Amino acid sequence: MAFGGRIAAGAVAVGTILFTAGFGFWAGGSNGWLTALSGGAAASILSLPLAWILGSKYDRIKLESTTDCLTAIFNRGFIESSFPKLVRQAQRKRKKFSVLMIDVNDFKDVNDRFGHDHGDTVLRLIAQSLKACSHRGEIAARWGGDEFIVICPYSDEKQIQAWIKEYHEQLQQLTGRMGLKLSVSVGSACYPEHGSDLLHLIRSADKRMYAHKHVRRLHAKSHEALQA
Repeated sequence: MAFGGRIAAGAVAVGTILFTAGFGFWAGGSNGWLTALSGGAAASILSLPLAWILGSKYDRIKLESTTDCLTAIFNRGFIESSFPKLVRQAQRKRKKFSVLMIDVNDFKDVNDRFGHDHGDTVLRLIAQSLKACSHRGEIAARWGGDEFIVICPYSDEKQIQAWIKEYHEQLQQLTGRMGLKLSVSVGSACYPEHGSDLLHLIRSADKRMYAHKHVRRLHAKSHEALQA
C-alpha cells in the first residue's frame, strides 16, 4: 500500500505541533519553555492519531482507485493517468519503451464450459504470472475483460521476446498446477516508433497481437486436419 497520504498528513501534524510549541514559547513569557512543552504534547496527542487515520484512509482510497478489484494489479485508469509521466521521463532521458498487449486465447470457451467463477480464477492466474515477471521495472495492468497491458522500460526486440518467453513459462507453471492449459497472444509496440500516445501504441500492439492469434488458429486447424 502507498504511504503518500500518511506521510503528507504526518508532515502537517508535525508542522502543527511545532507551531503550537513555538506559539506557546512566544506567549508564555517566563514560563515559555513549559508552555511550549505542554502545548506541543497536547498537539501531538490530538494531531498525530488523527493524521494517521486520515492519511490511511486517503492511501486506501488512492490504492483502490488504481487497482483492479479482481486481479489486484493496476487498472486501466492507472495506466492512462501515468502514461504522460512515462513519456516525459523517456523524452528527458532520451530512451524508448514498449507497450505489450496480452489477450487470453479462447477465454470465452473457458467461461462457457466452466463458468464465470472459473474464468475469474484464470484472470487472477494471468495477473499473478504478470507480477512474477515484472521484476525489471515493467508495469502490468488489467486493461479490461481478458486483456492485459504491460509497459516495459526497454524496446530492444530481444529483450521483449525474452520477457514474453519468460511470461509463457511462468504462466504454464502456474496453470499446470491447477490442471489447466492456458495460452495468451502477445503484441508489442515501441515508443516513439509506433506511436507517440497511448492510443496509437495500443492500436499497433493490438494488430500484432491479433496477427499472432490468427497464426495460432491456423496452426491449430492444420494440426486437427493432420490428426483427422
